[in-house]
Amino acid sequence: MVKTGKNESFSSLRRRVALVLLVCFLLPILGACHNKVFKVKEVGESELARLIVASMIDIDSAESFFYKIPEEQRDDMSFSEYYEYVTVLKHMLPKGNNILSFDIISGSEKEELINQLLNSGSSNLKELFANCVPVKLEIDGERLSKTPVYFYLQRRDNGKPYLSRIWARRCMDIYAFSEHYFTAYQKGTVTDIVSLLKSNASVDESLLQAPEVLSAKAEEMIRFYASNVKTEFDGYELCSVDAANLLFMQPEVFDTTLHTKSRFVRFSYNANDQISVDDSITSELKTADLYLYYNGRRALRIGDTANAGQLAALFGLPISVSYGPVIKTEKRWGTEEVEYRNIFVRYKGFSITVYGRYNDETDWEGNFVHFRIWNSKRVSIGAELLSTQSTTWDMLKRYPFADMTDYDVRMTLDNEHYALLTELAEPEESEEQTENGIPFSEIMLSWERSN
Repeated sequence: MVKTGKNESFSSLRRRVALVLLVCFLLPILGACHNKVFKVKEVGESELARLIVASMIDIDSAESFFYKIPEEQRDDMSFSEYYEYVTVLKHMLPKGNNILSFDIISGSEKEELINQLLNSGSSNLKELFANCVPVKLEIDGERLSKTPVYFYLQRRDNGKPYLSRIWARRCMDIYAFSEHYFTAYQKGTVTDIVSLLKSNASVDESLLQAPEVLSAKAEEMIRFYASNVKTEFDGYELCSVDAANLLFMQPEVFDTTLHTKSRFVRFSYNANDQISVDDSITSELKTADLYLYYNGRRALRIGDTANAGQLAALFGLPISVSYGPVIKTEKRWGTEEVEYRNIFVRYKGFSITVYGRYNDETDWEGNFVHFRIWNSKRVSIGAELLSTQSTTWDMLKRYPFADMTDYDVRMTLDNEHYALLTELAEPEESEEQTENGIPFSEIMLSWERSN
């Protein structure tokens, strides 16, 4: 057996004392780590902005900057939420560009920015928006949109600056929605796009009961993104993001003449805090629809030459023929003057306008400039036979985004302008407005030559 004595007792006592000293030394440090948030001194607007900017510059060090913000000034925001929010803000910086400095915005510039927030659809956040503090970043380059880069701090009623968790959360949510939105179009799946259209608060609720119309819209948008939008999503520019709106710029988009131009897509919270998307495209008039049809057969093309005998052979004698004032006088064959005016030929339920020379009711000639239908089952316009028996849903199947231009679709071809124009029936005139769309009270096709 090993004997124990005074030396062993003294050694044991030393160990116990050392342990006590170690605990006494570590407890304050552990307590400080546990409560480090509460011991961080309150920061002012400039310092709070600096910490966010520093996080944007060095996202890998964001955690150290996050814990320099007192807990009460980050509104119970977790670090993971802060990291995600700063990552969204960082998307506003062009690739390869660095932040040089920042400014706390005041005066008229601040007033304009705050008013834009207050005029948004999120009426329940007016107080939060009114107490925002805009911060402008100076970068070492220029964005494609040539717009400044802003982010926002918030102020409490006592004037203390903080970073609102509600604000950051809404920025993250609207950005995540935009990512899902654009990814769906790149994949080009009709069912996914229809689901997005149904969730888009800007889509007319009546169309939610029109699957064929929604499918037509989805297919047209897929075609547009595949054929016209040259830039991929990672090349879009995030112009701005806040708790009310998000704005993307698509740098290169082909127009109808195959020239590229920029295009903007806006995501916004509405009054019910649902996200709506302003990503409409205009439906261009199709060349197949430049014709007047009679009894289902193609009869006349807008812009073609016309004469009295031609119409009489097609439709019979008109109810009336009248003419307007002289629009243009032209000298021909030496001294002879030819007068040009609009000639109005009316039939039952439709009329035709010709621009040309008028001698009498049976002797005139010119060019068709206007077809108008208001009450005829025999006459229609275009290959889909659009008429006053048609509804808005019929037209949307043919022109999926005609509702964005009040059901007027246009086209320019060889410096000549064509337009398909409509008038909707008044509510009391129709009992089918919610089931099959709104009928047209008038439908017109016009032509105008460029000078």
